[in-house]
Amino acid sequence: MKKIICLHGYAMNSAWFQSWLDLIQQRLGNHYQLLYPQGPIECPAEEVLAMTARFNMMLPDERIGKDKNWCWFRADEQKPPHYRAIETTLDYLADYFAQHGPIDGIIGWSQGAVMTAILSALKQNEAAPRFDFNWAMLCGGFLPGDSRYRPMFDQPLNLPTLHVTGEKESDFMKEQAVKMNAAFIDADQLDTPCGHIMPVKYPDQMDKLANWIIKQG
Repeated sequence: MKKIICLHGYAMNSAWFQSWLDLIQQRLGNHYQLLYPQGPIECPAEEVLAMTARFNMMLPDERIGKDKNWCWFRADEQKPPHYRAIETTLDYLADYFAQHGPIDGIIGWSQGAVMTAILSALKQNEAAPRFDFNWAMLCGGFLPGDSRYRPMFDQPLNLPTLHVTGEKESDFMKEQAVKMNAAFIDADQLDTPCGHIMPVKYPDQMDKLANWIIKQG
């Protein structure tokens, strides 16, 4: 059975992300297992509310609160930003890979796609790589701004990737998607009829994601 690690977005949790990807698991069947680690850093409610206002999002009250909103790092206000507590996340994910491996691929959404990009760069650049996988799916993501990781993308990474971008994303996020795509040598692109959300309400689009995974062998 092939195992796929799924990294949720900022202020989400593993159960929430799993509900998004159930269609992919159904399409892949018993030959694949989707695994859902949860970001180890809790997001304060005020940060979650600020995010929803910034991106003009609507979240029901039951989605916000203690033990409901988690992330992989918290970016500060520096230029470029410093990703606070990312070392905790990397240690956690290294242990997760060791316990659950071998890992075939990673699906990352939004901040989870940023983490997926970082893991892809570490896979290629670490002297003793802690993260071994064969492909990555980066959805609604962007390259890391933290100066500790951004230089790792100066040369394109040699890893098969699928980049998923919503056609209704903001111009800024579309520009970031182009930069993310260019950071990988073997990059496929899928544009969906969505904004900043995975195409969970479009079964045909979710089938395309599953089919791409199957094609990776």
